[in-house]
Amino acid sequence: MYSIHLFIQKGEIKYMNIFIQILSIVAFAIVVLVVYNVLKIYVLHKIKINKWIVLVAALVFFMVPMLIWPTMPTYLANYILPGIFVILFLWFMDLSGFMKKSDISRSKGYKMTSSKKDKKDDIVIRSKAKPNRVKNNKK
Repeated sequence: MYSIHLFIQKGEIKYMNIFIQILSIVAFAIVVLVVYNVLKIYVLHKIKINKWIVLVAALVFFMVPMLIWPTMPTYLANYILPGIFVILFLWFMDLSGFMKKSDISRSKGYKMTSSKKDKKDDIVIRSKAKPNRVKNNKK
């Protein structure tokens, strides 16, 4: 019986392992971003919380489990906790305004943002025209 190792050289196995690791990282990133977008649409926009609390929670999920439970299962350490950390950190960035959507209108030539703070800054209060002021100044 021939072993599979006779047909595959050692270098090819090493490259295959690297390819599988890169593929799993890309798949993990896609899954986390999809979960974050679904949570953002249905859950996170309803929760009003301070952005610093979200950042502290993200850092807690990043640091504390490794200190408390050093022998945690591989699946939990490699996928679940980093996924929760990334979701909380993306939520912090969203609350901080780092991920604002901006659209540059081609016809108007100005930048439109979806932030309420920017819309408040764009409002200009103008005084009302008073047509009788000229008549009163002549008297």
